[in-house]
Amino acid sequence: MKSGDFNNDGISDLAVTIETPYYGINMLVGNANKSFQTQIMTQLSYIRGFMASGDFNHDSNLDLVAPDGGLSVLLGTGNGSFQNLVSYATDYFIIVVCTADFNNDGKLDLAISKWRCSSYCVSVLLGNGDGTFQPEVNYSSSSNLNYMISDDFNNDGKKDLVIVCDGSRSVNILLGNGNGTFMTPKLIVTADNSEFVISGDFNHDGNLDLAAAHIVPYVIGVLLGYGNGHFSNESLYSTETVTNSMITGDFNMDGNLDFAVSYINTNEMGLFIGNAVVSNLKVEFN
Repeated sequence: MKSGDFNNDGISDLAVTIETPYYGINMLVGNANKSFQTQIMTQLSYIRGFMASGDFNHDSNLDLVAPDGGLSVLLGTGNGSFQNLVSYATDYFIIVVCTADFNNDGKLDLAISKWRCSSYCVSVLLGNGDGTFQPEVNYSSSSNLNYMISDDFNNDGKKDLVIVCDGSRSVNILLGNGNGTFMTPKLIVTADNSEFVISGDFNHDGNLDLAAAHIVPYVIGVLLGYGNGHFSNESLYSTETVTNSMITGDFNMDGNLDFAVSYINTNEMGLFIGNAVVSNLKVEFN
């Protein structure tokens, strides 16, 4: 699921992946009263994984990139619908799509995590600025890649990648060179296997931190960033069960970042309220 103003009316909409009665994307157009209008549907041949959004052709309309076995680019029309999709074939199965300007040319690029049999890799596709992308460059991985985010974790003005690795009790960080390439991955040891990771400045020191959702035990691990691509050991916070998604924001408007998690097989969410001192984060559930 991705949120954004896909019809340029100043109100956030939702793009939601579906699998029945067919594979595709439903666009839920937002109303001013926080309800949603009738769905606009886009059919795909297949979809499984995490989408990315951005203005890939510089027309001021939000576009989508969706994993559908290969990679499909859907250019937005500005009214909540999309042009005919453009597909990029791949011999790997795509799990996650992440977007950022990795070579600092003012055009959005893509990073995708892929697997085939027992082979895993991250691929970077540099954007041409017209909704098309250059051939992918692969970075191999020794383990399955569950999730991926991009930000500047060493404060050098270049976009980096943080990748959740399945089965390795670690998170990978790939520091960007600013030209679309990355340094050798560094392992950040974590308490257990992770499903998701988010970033934010949780302690107001000007450096990005990480929060990773672990599978067993059911915990969120917070790693404070030092601003050089390195992080502290984890502080662990219990959750009720396995977390299947996470978001961050200032939910109680106190100037401190919080994060919310959703749980598998329950009707509940967990809300971690931040007080800028991570060791004193308190957790509330509703």
